[in-house]
Amino acid sequence: MGQVVMFAGSKAGTGKITASIMTALVANKLFKQRVLVIDATTDLVATKTLLALFKQRTQAKLTTGLTVKQLGTVITPLRPQLDLIPGAPEIESYFETAVEAEATTQTQRTTSLMPPLVAELKQQYDYILIDTGATFALTFNNCLASTDYVVVMQPTGSAGFHATDRLFYYLKQLKEIQTNVTAEIVGHLSLDLTNPTPFYAAEPVSSFDVADSFHTVITKNDWLAANAPFTAAMQKKYAGACQLAGVMYSEIFNELRARIELQQKLGQFATPAGLTAKGKAIKLFSE
Repeated sequence: MGQVVMFAGSKAGTGKITASIMTALVANKLFKQRVLVIDATTDLVATKTLLALFKQRTQAKLTTGLTVKQLGTVITPLRPQLDLIPGAPEIESYFETAVEAEATTQTQRTTSLMPPLVAELKQQYDYILIDTGATFALTFNNCLASTDYVVVMQPTGSAGFHATDRLFYYLKQLKEIQTNVTAEIVGHLSLDLTNPTPFYAAEPVSSFDVADSFHTVITKNDWLAANAPFTAAMQKKYAGACQLAGVMYSEIFNELRARIELQQKLGQFATPAGLTAKGKAIKLFSE
């Protein structure tokens, strides 16, 4: 059965979308995993990026699948074993309307519309990655309730830690109120985009327990910092930095798998991850 993972944060600009896309590409291309990306945002950046990247067009969208109560009807294939459920700008208003029309209990009103539909897809995939916004609202709640494991995008600096505190306590309170929310945090993925140190030489942020922090720190990278980095022009211009990013996210995915495995076996996560040789010079964007 597949694992549902969400890269989450309570502020914009923490790299949630990039992490979701890159992890999906790495898991599929390098590790031969069956991967589904669900775009549950209103700005549709992941949808537009992936459709453009694989030269696909579609009219399918998440809200249609939710309406007919079968997400499989709106899956868009990107390449073998890599699929997308495109987002819809009206997703939040959809949930607000659906709650009024269908819900009878507090749990149904806030968290139960999307999870059973995502659960039906878990047999078809090894990983389902949900991309959602940073606003604590109905869409965010349904995504959390659909998720098995959360990776916290952790910017360095006081503002970043305050944002993480908000996310941590929100998830804690939601789990206390809504019994169908069982998502576990399996680590903090640190970002220090002002630091030009290569990711493999950077030290994990030490402001929280080192076991909480992924071994990899996402540091400044020309390709990641580029405007629209997934375009062909940016891939060509920053070819070396693009490959380095591929290595970095292959390491992140490697550790994510290890953390999930340990969480399942021991009820805790911690692993001394090292660089994976498989990730070197991988061409993530080829058909």
